[in-house]
Amino acid sequence: MASPDKARPDDRTPADLMPVLHTAGILGDRALDDIRARVARGEYPSAPDALADRLVRDQLITAYQAKRLLAGKAYGLVVGRYVILDRIGSGSMGRVYKAHHQMMDRVVALKIIAPEIASNERVVARFQREMKLVGRLDHPNVVRAFDADRANRVLYIVMEYVQGESLGDRLKRGPVPAPEMIDYAAQAALGLAHAHAQGMVHRDVKPSNILVDQDRKVKILDLGLGVLMEADDGATFATADGIAVGTVDYMSPEQALGKDVDGRSDLFSLGCAMYHLMTGKLAFPGASPIDRLGRRINNPPVPIVEHIPDFPAAAQRVLDKLMAFKPQDRYANATEASEALQALIRPRARKPAPAPPAEPAPPPAQAPSAPTVPAPPSYPRWFKPLAAMAAGRPGLLLAATLAAFALTFAAGAAVGYLVK
Repeated sequence: MASPDKARPDDRTPADLMPVLHTAGILGDRALDDIRARVARGEYPSAPDALADRLVRDQLITAYQAKRLLAGKAYGLVVGRYVILDRIGSGSMGRVYKAHHQMMDRVVALKIIAPEIASNERVVARFQREMKLVGRLDHPNVVRAFDADRANRVLYIVMEYVQGESLGDRLKRGPVPAPEMIDYAAQAALGLAHAHAQGMVHRDVKPSNILVDQDRKVKILDLGLGVLMEADDGATFATADGIAVGTVDYMSPEQALGKDVDGRSDLFSLGCAMYHLMTGKLAFPGASPIDRLGRRINNPPVPIVEHIPDFPAAAQRVLDKLMAFKPQDRYANATEASEALQALIRPRARKPAPAPPAEPAPPPAQAPSAPTVPAPPSYPRWFKPLAAMAAGRPGLLLAATLAAFALTFAAGAAVGYLVK
């Protein structure tokens, strides 16, 4: 099976579109029979250009498919179980298409690996090993992979289709404001942290591999594909214009020197991508890829304040640490880098000073209770007249009592005198 966009000598418009449409295999037999019947009844035009336009209007084929069919390119519109709907973009690793899974009725992004890379059996073996790791990735900041296969020498990977744009395309409209870019980078670092935890290093972090959807959520693209260039003996810097130029401007020093890399290499690349996206300039400029590669090995990056004079000092410290020459001088891992980036735009709120202890509230006031009337005491019957006199006429009782005492004393004195 040929690559969908491979040139072919015969690009003339076919005299009859139906045979080309049948050969392409993008429509089922029932749909083709219906189109033929409509052409025969005059409901559809028979001229190829007019028929193609009508089929596009009726959403039976896409504008991209119509263009290829009118050019006589019936091949390459079906890859495995996927029908190619449109071309999304291209890069150093291959071309990306919007495609449709026929059985599952799912729209996906399908990346066809460049033939010059996919023809290397060593690359194919490495691709198959990496795809097993890619299949484990499940994170909101990573583009999910659904499928990967090789069909008639075409090596491809199928991913979720993300409505949005890459930051590489975003840069074409001008630099990204620093706060916005720092937020994107913090999200990207979280996606990288997930990949690193699964034992994967991206190796090709750059603006075109950072997607932003319609909700401003970042998704990392092309995880697992960076190793293909390492497995391809022909991917040298001497032929960088065709394969590796897109990576040179974001490559870590240790990767440029051919050393083993870990997740900290991706952090360096993320820092370079941030720099470029915020300034529109490269952190390590040069007249050629080799010049730019040499500068990152022998010189520090151009200070970002030369391009953004009011760039915050705290943000500059984070960026400098991401792009430190030695891996051990960078953040220890992508999670730590993400936290540092998030702190720049969402600083932690200070804890409020403890409030002084509240004074205890006074007990609630109670309404004065009504005076209670004591029950009258119980006296012996003989004592009741005296009690009544004490309660009613206390003075008379007192006088009677004193008189009784006086009479008793006088009687006692008289008895004593007679006894003598």
